[in-house]
Amino acid sequence: MKVAIYSIFFFLISFQCYSKWEKIHEDKIFTEYLEVDTVNKVNDIIFIWSLIDYKEPQKNGNLSTKYYSMYDCIEMKYKVLSIIEYKTNMGRGRNFRYTKNIINESSDTNWIYPSIDSIDHIKINSICIP
Repeated sequence: MKVAIYSIFFFLISFQCYSKWEKIHEDKIFTEYLEVDTVNKVNDIIFIWSLIDYKEPQKNGNLSTKYYSMYDCIEMKYKVLSIIEYKTNMGRGRNFRYTKNIINESSDTNWIYPSIDSIDHIKINSICIP
């Protein structure tokens, strides 16, 4: 009986917890995902993590980058609040550089208004229009 309990316990703790990433765009250079488990909605503002997973290392050696951003779904605009750059794919590992609080959330500057034919427009539609 003890062996069965230990086996089940070992089996359950041997798996890492992975976030649920939803693919929203893919091309020859990168694949972009949204972390659907991290969505935080306050009125018409959505806060969410996104991930760009590169197919080849970038000039700085990074293979993936996570962005924590806020999206204004009324005005269809967004701004990046934090960035984490990884030397590995899918934002894993301990070799990373974290840039926190790039801009003030309440500041009215640094909003990005994506053009209708851009990848960013596809992303904001994926986030704001379920």
